[in-house]
Amino acid sequence: MLRHAGPTRARGKLYGVGLSNYVESSIGTPKERAEITIHPEGKVSCVIGTQPSGQGHETSFAQVVADLCHVPVESVTIIIGDTDIVKVGGGSHSGRSMRHAGTVISKASTLLIDKGKAIAAHVLGKAKDEITFDDGRFHHGATNRTFSMFELAKESAKFTLPGDLADGLYIGLTNEMHEPVFPNGTAICEVEIDPQTGWIDLKRYATVDDVGRCINPLIVHGQTHGGIAQGVGQAMWELFQIDPDSGQPLAGSFMDYGMPRFDNMPSFRTEIAQVLSPTNPLGIKAGGEGGTTPALSCIVNGVVDALKDYGLRDITMPVTPYHIWQAIQDAKKKAA
Repeated sequence: MLRHAGPTRARGKLYGVGLSNYVESSIGTPKERAEITIHPEGKVSCVIGTQPSGQGHETSFAQVVADLCHVPVESVTIIIGDTDIVKVGGGSHSGRSMRHAGTVISKASTLLIDKGKAIAAHVLGKAKDEITFDDGRFHHGATNRTFSMFELAKESAKFTLPGDLADGLYIGLTNEMHEPVFPNGTAICEVEIDPQTGWIDLKRYATVDDVGRCINPLIVHGQTHGGIAQGVGQAMWELFQIDPDSGQPLAGSFMDYGMPRFDNMPSFRTEIAQVLSPTNPLGIKAGGEGGTTPALSCIVNGVVDALKDYGLRDITMPVTPYHIWQAIQDAKKKAA
């Protein structure tokens, strides 16, 4: 429901609604590597090359490893950023991190379970095809012996394993993925403008983003909030002005450069849609850029809607109060 329309107009302000839809094509660097080790002491380590910059990848990656390897999430340590250990990785960009990391972890986990069957067969002196893996345990029906991942790692340490199994419950896999995914969504906002000064208030902002399978909704919502702030900041305040005669930047510090802050942004309402992608094992699309992509056109559409009575059909970003005031004055002169 459009909450602010009536009260805004009653106070002599201009009211506008902005709507923007988006579809992205997300690919990113195609190569990623994961190395997963099950340790006898009840720990799991996963070396991965996709390094976060505050998004919380360590938590999401650990959840994927725990689910696919059937181990407690608190036992999983994600190793990132150490170039003495991490040899291959495509980095965090283009909405690729969870998609590429999740895919290579998924494939590595499948190989690890298959290798675990071979190790269990060696430990029990049985054939590999007699070993099954169900509910997180390796089974041999005839002997009624079962092992969890950790139990098998501990038991196999007592044996001299043959060459292809000598490194125990460890698997390293490098994977390349070239098929794109298409995250998409919608953003809508309500703005209020003072026609006397051009001052603009962003009253409400809501989004729906289809990110494919969402591994950790809390983290994805957080990324969406940050993405919205970045996009809205570019649309409304962030102007890097340069003096044309001297080349001197006029926004020399954050005292001069407008940015989104808690006092000029509303509380966002964000929703996640999950339409699984067919191009990777976990059905992941991307969620890191969805908040930013539609924000610019959403804000500008809201401002243009508010100024429609002046005949405006476009306005240059950033839509600062001065730009809005100037657009109103120009429209009045043209009408006169």
